[in-house]
Amino acid sequence: MMIRSILPALLLLTACSAKDPSRTINATIGGAGGKMLYLDKFAGNKPVHIDSLKLDAVGKGSLRAPVMPLDFYALSLSPNDMLVVILDSLESVTVEATMGKLSDPAKVEGSTHSDLLYGFFKESKKFDEQKQELVTRINADRSDTDAIDRINKLNGDFYERCKMFVNEHKTSPAVLAAVSRLNIQNELPLFQQVRDALKTSIPKSEYYTGFRDQVGRMEQQATQMKAQEEQMARLDNLIPLGSEAPDFAQPAPDGKIISLSSLRGKVVLIDFWASWCKPCRMENPNVKRVYDQYKGKGFEIIGVSLDRDKGAWTGAIAQDGLPWIHVSDLGFWNNAAAQQYGVSSIPYTVLVGKDGKVLGKNLRGPALEEKLAEVFK
Repeated sequence: MMIRSILPALLLLTACSAKDPSRTINATIGGAGGKMLYLDKFAGNKPVHIDSLKLDAVGKGSLRAPVMPLDFYALSLSPNDMLVVILDSLESVTVEATMGKLSDPAKVEGSTHSDLLYGFFKESKKFDEQKQELVTRINADRSDTDAIDRINKLNGDFYERCKMFVNEHKTSPAVLAAVSRLNIQNELPLFQQVRDALKTSIPKSEYYTGFRDQVGRMEQQATQMKAQEEQMARLDNLIPLGSEAPDFAQPAPDGKIISLSSLRGKVVLIDFWASWCKPCRMENPNVKRVYDQYKGKGFEIIGVSLDRDKGAWTGAIAQDGLPWIHVSDLGFWNNAAAQQYGVSSIPYTVLVGKDGKVLGKNLRGPALEEKLAEVFK
């Protein structure tokens, strides 16, 4: 549908080409004598022919191109043999290349943005070749510290060069080649600057809209992550280390009400989990191991389940062989104890000392073992 919808516009542009011969494409393509060379516009990331010329016997020819906005275009001999250029309606370009290798031209001159693009491609090719040589060395000898140091420096230098290129040419479409080498999460402000700059130079390009949408998605993720971090910080401050652990009381599987305060005098791990939580179930063997190690030294666990189905809850206890105390009000995320403790994700743990004070939070795996070793030393 996209290609069909743009055909009238492309036909109009092609029809205007004879009236406004302001841009000339001069091509010399080795081995392409008598071949058709096409000028393509991209639609849906696919090339669509908008003009063409027949190369002479030695592969030379000139094309008076139609007036079109600044954007990415391509010169192609076939769908698998093309050279991408960045053109605007006032520039002429001279291209020298070889059939079968159009993507690696010997010369692209006359177009400011294409010059930038192929200058960057040349640097990138050199970087990739040097990096591959070092990777080969490292794969052959993992102890080659010289190669490791060199590849780290090479990566760092090229990354900084990409950032410099982006900062120097924000309004050029060629900058999209450089930003593709950068980490958008680490460089979001720079990506935002590029988006805003390209909006003035190629606002209708599908490559701009794709980049704009990519930055927009990352902005949303960054906003959500910041909100989550702020929420976690707020919840974390509900129960600071050293504060009194809030008491709670909930039913055990047999209906008996068990409170945290009834365990005073022991070191207690409050373990928020659920039968449906895969990370919780994966953590259970670690929790069981430390329980077996310290249960005879005054250590107890009270598992608070965020289940809402009693059968699923008790079934998981039996299946995972969890011998400690279990309680739940079957309130799912609205579990009263979880609300008290600001639980926003599980598994989540709170370690409470014999005096009822909070010793640690969100301890799992090695961190839990280290803390308990410290407490019971």
